[in-house]
Amino acid sequence: MKNPNHLKNLKGLAYGIVYGLIARGVIELEFNIFDAKGSGLMTMTFLFLVPFLIGLITTYKNREISSTTKVLSISMPLFAVLGVILITLIMQWEGIICVLMAIPIFAVTAMIGGYIGIQLFERKPNQMNITLILLLPFLLAPLEQQLGLSQKIFSETTTILVEGNQQAIWDNITRVYYIKEAENKKSLFQFMGFPRPLEATLDTVAVGGVRIAKFDRGLFFTETVTKVIDQQFLEFTIEADPNSIPPKALDEHVLVGGQYFDVLKGSYEIISTSEPNIYEIKLTSQFRLSTNFNFYSGFWSKLIMRDIQNNILEILKARVEQEKMAK
Repeated sequence: MKNPNHLKNLKGLAYGIVYGLIARGVIELEFNIFDAKGSGLMTMTFLFLVPFLIGLITTYKNREISSTTKVLSISMPLFAVLGVILITLIMQWEGIICVLMAIPIFAVTAMIGGYIGIQLFERKPNQMNITLILLLPFLLAPLEQQLGLSQKIFSETTTILVEGNQQAIWDNITRVYYIKEAENKKSLFQFMGFPRPLEATLDTVAVGGVRIAKFDRGLFFTETVTKVIDQQFLEFTIEADPNSIPPKALDEHVLVGGQYFDVLKGSYEIISTSEPNIYEIKLTSQFRLSTNFNFYSGFWSKLIMRDIQNNILEILKARVEQEKMAK
C-alpha cells in the first residue's frame, strides 16, 4: 500500500514545478504586453520570490509532517526548482550560463520557502491566503521594472609569473596569433557556454591603435588603445555592438554591450621581479553590471572574468616559455 505522505510529496512537487513554469511565462508575458525594457526574469521578484513560493506551494499538501517524512518533505522544494530549471534548459528557453547562475539562489530560497511552508501549513492552512501570496510576483515584477536598474562598475585583476624575454612577452600581448584548440584549456567560462578566444590583431602599437579581439561563434570586440608604455603597459577601451553579435554566441541576459552587462576597459602590465628573466604579468578588466541584484550577479561576473583572464594568461605563459626553450 502506498504511503499517503509520499503521494502528497509528489503532488506538492508537481504543483511547485507547474507554478514555477507558469510564473516564468506570465512575468515574461507581462513585460512583453507593457513593452517593458529588459526581461522579467532579470528581476529580484523572479530570482528570489518565485523560488521561495515554489518551496511554499510544494509543501502545501504536507500539513502533518512525521519524523520519517520530514527530510523528504523539506527536500521536495529543491527537486521542484531543479525540475523547473531542467525543463527550461531542455526547451532551450534559457542558456546554461543563466541556469548555472540561478541554481544556487533558487535552491536556497526554495528550501527556505519549503521550511516556512511546513511551519505555516501545520498551523493554519488557509487556501485563500495562499492563493493571494502566489499572485504577488505578477504584481511586483512590473512594479520593480518601473524602479529602473542599479548600475555598478566592477574590476577584476589576475596575475601570472612568466619566464622569458620581455620583448617576447610584449609581442604576445599586443598581438595574439591564432589560438589552437590544443592550446586552449577547458575552463569554467567555456563550460558555461562562453565563446573561447581565437586571436587578437593590432594595427599599430600606439594610442589610437585598434585591436580586434576575436572569439569563436563570430564574436569579436573592438579595442582602442588609450595608453602605451613600451614593453610595460598597454591599456584599451572595449566596445561590443550587441546588434552585431550572432544570436547563439551569448545568452541574451549576459550579452556584452547589452542592458545588463558590458566590458569597458582592459589593460596588461609587465612587472619585473627580483629574479632574472621572470616577469609578473597583470591583466585587469573593468566591466559594468546593471541589475537590481548586483551583489549576486557581481559575484558570478567576477568569477567568470577571473576564469577568462586566467585562461588568457596561461596561453600567454605557455607561448612565451615555449619560444624561450626553442631558442
